[in-house]
Amino acid sequence: MRLFFLGAALAAFTTAHAQMTVSGKISSTQPAKALVFNVPFDCWQNAANSVEVVPDRKGKFSIRLPVEKPQIIFLIYAGKRLQLYAEPGKTLVMETDDSLKTLKFGGSVGKENQFRRQLGLTTYNLGEQTWNDTLSAPEQILTDLGQARQSALLLLKTSRLSASFVRMTKADIQYYAVSKLWDLVWKNGVWTSDNKSKYGQNEWRRTLKAAHEAVALSNANALDSYHYQIMVSYYPRYLQHLASNKDEFTRIAEAVFKKSFVEINQLVRQKGERYWEYTALQYGFKGRVLEYAMASFLINGIDQGNLEYQQEAYQDFAERFPESPYMPDVRKKMKPFLASLVKTEAELADIRFVPNSPDIPTLDSLVSGYKGRVVFIDIWGTWCGPCRQEFSFNQALKDRFKGKSVEFAYIAVEHRPNPEKSWREMIAFYQLAGSHILAGKALVEDLRKIYVQQGNLTFPSYILVDKSGKIVTIHAKRPSDREALYKQIEQLL
Repeated sequence: MRLFFLGAALAAFTTAHAQMTVSGKISSTQPAKALVFNVPFDCWQNAANSVEVVPDRKGKFSIRLPVEKPQIIFLIYAGKRLQLYAEPGKTLVMETDDSLKTLKFGGSVGKENQFRRQLGLTTYNLGEQTWNDTLSAPEQILTDLGQARQSALLLLKTSRLSASFVRMTKADIQYYAVSKLWDLVWKNGVWTSDNKSKYGQNEWRRTLKAAHEAVALSNANALDSYHYQIMVSYYPRYLQHLASNKDEFTRIAEAVFKKSFVEINQLVRQKGERYWEYTALQYGFKGRVLEYAMASFLINGIDQGNLEYQQEAYQDFAERFPESPYMPDVRKKMKPFLASLVKTEAELADIRFVPNSPDIPTLDSLVSGYKGRVVFIDIWGTWCGPCRQEFSFNQALKDRFKGKSVEFAYIAVEHRPNPEKSWREMIAFYQLAGSHILAGKALVEDLRKIYVQQGNLTFPSYILVDKSGKIVTIHAKRPSDREALYKQIEQLL
């Protein structure tokens, strides 16, 4: 009996120790808005890891978060995001207002968060910004970031804070330049036709290369660092952007894969873009960092619904790192995906694959088979992140119209050759009850013609068809719009 109580007490202690309490007060003149806390596996803010808390009438709130290691967590409020330092078993007390500009920290990790705020890291900065995002030369931005790094490291030396905090923050400072440059590349759209920066791809390419060469790629002491994790995640994209022409990219790709470019092209077309990413991570990293990078690839693949090469990568990871400390998290994330791969026909009874769907020539010919029912059509692709995000709202939509004359149809537009395997896997994983069409060239062309009259076809797009088979709107609300979409459908019943 004593052993039972000891075990129960130990379990309770472990559970409590693997949590962190965040509390405080938001001063606001507006009605209370929800604070969203996100406890990520690494640097990616995925919705599956978010929890909300609504302050009371006095603006006070308190929430317990599943923090199992020293890490950065996110607070999203009023359209802004803060990066907060967290440790298991600790407390953070914060006071702020609607602007999130006046921040005060207390609790057992209050000093740590106050120090990071002093450096600027809480708001994704490092010191004062001395450049212009679009007008300054990338090389000058990197020089300014180097000066900010030196100043921040000097402050850290005198901080007298915990060893785990100092190690993480030191890495954040060291890798901040790489992380910030990527942020500016995306914000400016440097590798798009709408580059907002005064400088072109060559200038940004040289600066990215200089920033990466100034730091260690495989640094096991930096694994808890948000900005190091950003560098690891973007490394496959970095290799792509290193090339300024096809010949340079061919040389890089052949070095990564150790195969001819013809073979590489065939493999990537067959296995998908994530096969390139997975192989690039193995090329660039080693030891514990490679182990982390592979685990991150798998966990974020599930959280983001990007399932290309997921099963193959998991098998490889399990064989190479069976005792990995990341394995429990990886197995937990992979479990529903692996289960979806072996579902029986009875379990997939609500999922209907339309026979010979690539031969369907037009939208009209498709909807003619559903007369007498309202049809909600989801135009999506396995490659489309926003499409996958909307799937989490599907069950509420279908529950709302259960037993009513509403049909749910999904038209997938794919770019890869032989996309059927990944298409079917994703449908089973998300349990997308309804009719499924894999669009052929004729149907895709018809959709583009329909949308060009009212703007281009974007993904996801949603169409509503009434009971007579007439298209009511090609710009229906999204499942995440909830009541706005429900009202649109109800008006047609």
